[in-house]
Amino acid sequence: MLYLKLVVIRLLVMCGIGVSSHASIITQADFLDRLKQTHPLFERERLTAQIEQHSRDSYLGSQDWNVQSSVLYSHDEPSFAIAGPERTDAIAITGGLKKALWSTGGRLSASFSSSYANLKLDPFLGIPDSYFENGLQVSYSHPLRRNRRGVLDRLQYDLKQFDIDLSEVMALENEEDFMARSTSRFLDWVFLTEQRHIVSDRLSLSEEELIRTRQKRDANLVDKVDVIRAEDAVLIARQNLMLVETRWKALQSELAVLLQDSSYYQATPQHDLYQTIASPSREVVLAELRAESRLLKTLRIRAEQLATVRLGYVEQGKADLSLIAQLGLKNAESAFGRSLAMDKPEVRIGLRFGFPVENRTATSKVARTDLQLMQLEKQIEEINLQLSSAAASIITQIEQLEAVLELNWEQIKSAERKTWEELKLYDQGRGELTFVLQSRDSEQAASLTYAVNALSYQKLVMEYRALTDKLHR
Repeated sequence: MLYLKLVVIRLLVMCGIGVSSHASIITQADFLDRLKQTHPLFERERLTAQIEQHSRDSYLGSQDWNVQSSVLYSHDEPSFAIAGPERTDAIAITGGLKKALWSTGGRLSASFSSSYANLKLDPFLGIPDSYFENGLQVSYSHPLRRNRRGVLDRLQYDLKQFDIDLSEVMALENEEDFMARSTSRFLDWVFLTEQRHIVSDRLSLSEEELIRTRQKRDANLVDKVDVIRAEDAVLIARQNLMLVETRWKALQSELAVLLQDSSYYQATPQHDLYQTIASPSREVVLAELRAESRLLKTLRIRAEQLATVRLGYVEQGKADLSLIAQLGLKNAESAFGRSLAMDKPEVRIGLRFGFPVENRTATSKVARTDLQLMQLEKQIEEINLQLSSAAASIITQIEQLEAVLELNWEQIKSAERKTWEELKLYDQGRGELTFVLQSRDSEQAASLTYAVNALSYQKLVMEYRALTDKLHR
């Protein structure tokens, strides 16, 4: 009956608070949703990936068409001339396009040239003293070894994609860490709400006890000292309630500023502090961590990036063997119009070959990257062990705290029964008010211990969800 009475008083206190302050009820899900919408950290983390994307896209410019042009004037007077011109004045204009083909690693270029030359010649040679020359040329080089299929051309672009993937994973991890810290503060607010209810219940019971004691004093059933003791219990309960209220309002203000929402100054948290979860299976959790942990995923992304870097070093160490093909049309005439009829073909096909003799640079870089990959694999093993041990510790604590909470509940029931018996003795004149007050204090202490352990349990559950990357979902 006493426990039922406490529940009724608590409900009345909660209802009274809601009516008097028009407080809105905030759940943990509401709190986290609002946090994601308002806090700048989430937008900042999203911008990180966008910055990396633009950094990656900057490498696309290497496969854009490159336009080149030049104008050249030359004057040449040879130191001696046997059959050639005594001097040559020429103007040449050239223009062309070049493009790197990432799909093949080749280079394609096309150019047009137009020139005019004025010569000083012996008139008896019968050679015109000026002419126009126009030419059109297309060339293509195709790698057969180094940079085949454009491996080196797109290497930096591919490496930047790993940075994008990494920034997205790290953004989620940073967001989850922040949400875990914020959730911890929300749970503190929930605990203070529960503590306020417990202390408020104690105050109500103390005030009720004071009224009964005064009535007994008026009937000369108790001594004056019992009234003083009852009044002192009320003062202590009021003081405790004011202290809890101060901490409660301070945390409420902190969260209102954090969420940039003034309505939180009139809000009250709603969360079952004593709710327990099904104890997670260690084997399942450890398997999930190995497969899905974001921390391990970041290291695996780095490993893939290093493997790609290694492929680039291997490619750089290969011999440069390229097939070169060039096709052109040209014509030279004394009249500009006739020179445009470019009907003289020019064809070149060949191979270009080159290789580093000792290749020490590429060999050293490959060896260094192999060692870095081995080091990273050990780091992955290390982090996996740390995560597994942390998960095992949290699961063990959750299981043990569940048993502690059951004992706390039994302690509360025992304290209630003791209070009931002390009240019966006191009402029968066979007990003292001091024992009643001590029993009330023991009941409150048991309830507070229950709440403190429940808070620890809820924070462990939150840590478990953050460790297994489930808090952000």
